[in-house]
Amino acid sequence: MTPRDAGSGAPRVRVSCDSCGAGAWLGPRPDGSADAWCEACQRGLVLAAGAPPACPECGGRATLEGLRSEELYGEIQHALAVVRAWLGDPAMLATLLPDRAEFLSDLDPPAGSSGDGAALAAALRWLYRGRFAAARAGLGEVPAGERDQRFWLASAVAGERLGDRAAAEAAWTHVLDLGEQERARLARGALRARRGDWGGARADFEHAGGGFEARWNRAAVSVHEAFVAQAGVPPSAILARARAAVGEASSYWSSPSVGRLLWALLAERLGAPDRGAGDGGRGSAGAAPDAAALEAAERELEFDTFWDRALVVRAYAAAGLRAALERTARPLAGEVLDAVAAEPALRSRRAEPIARAVVAARDAVRRGDPAPADGALAPLLLRRDLSSYRMPCAHCGEGTVGVEQVEEG
Repeated sequence: MTPRDAGSGAPRVRVSCDSCGAGAWLGPRPDGSADAWCEACQRGLVLAAGAPPACPECGGRATLEGLRSEELYGEIQHALAVVRAWLGDPAMLATLLPDRAEFLSDLDPPAGSSGDGAALAAALRWLYRGRFAAARAGLGEVPAGERDQRFWLASAVAGERLGDRAAAEAAWTHVLDLGEQERARLARGALRARRGDWGGARADFEHAGGGFEARWNRAAVSVHEAFVAQAGVPPSAILARARAAVGEASSYWSSPSVGRLLWALLAERLGAPDRGAGDGGRGSAGAAPDAAALEAAERELEFDTFWDRALVVRAYAAAGLRAALERTARPLAGEVLDAVAAEPALRSRRAEPIARAVVAARDAVRRGDPAPADGALAPLLLRRDLSSYRMPCAHCGEGTVGVEQVEEG
């Protein structure tokens, strides 16, 4: 069977050992059947059309598209990060958590035009390539008579990409001086909000249209203002109005939500260094931990994903609130390790050392003893097979099994 035999248009994946070559193609066949792979037995299967993806040898779930074992390294890393936060060191967890913009903007560069002069055309090419310093230098060569709205839009994007917020805000103002534009309102409003000019930001956002970004920014301003005005969690009525203004939130890990924003603001107040006036008026961080306020903010989180719960664990660890930390870290680490321990790939006979370590860590977490869990998990991240998203080969015992090739149908 070769990938050319597939007829459905779905991708075909080749799984094999890098030493002995044992493996198989995975994916649909033209007759409706499918090639699959059992990660526990490390053997190829042919599944009849409509048949459940089960291995007849071990009864485990077979995969038709890729390898679940590719996720093992990341999941072990997540578990270890939570365990270390439970032990009082949230640094590893902090590196894994997503950055979510408090205010959204549109920094796509403007399209070129056949009528562009040579300097502007070159600068726009640099901008599209992500060469922002070169783009800004090139924009400085554009003659004054050619500095139209697109020129200032490009200048704003380059300035903001380079971290020069003052120059970017000035350029967005030039864009608006030459004609109303919703994306310029959105971008300038975001810059104003980041420096704590709530009135100016609100004025811009009111003219930024009805898209998600504009709705979110309007809501975020109201949350920020309410947060700055008091020590604890803003009144529930304000948070409810903000949620209604945004609309339905997404559980996707990088998407903003009112609860996630509120938690980030409160955690920053407790643990981040003072950023002065540039922090949007939030004032000095490093305040004494307020367990009641944190628990109230925790209840405002809309979702129960790993990433939301990890945010909570990290903040409780940084605040040194041991009871709340154990309450949140212990079940989160346990759930991740339960899922890892149940992965079919760990039933392979050559994966036994990995499985033993995962089970030892899981059992330690269940006992409420994170230190042995740390000791069991940390060496797994040093394994070359796991860190390469591969597993030990059960056939030859020498190589590793992983995805070798993907071909589109």
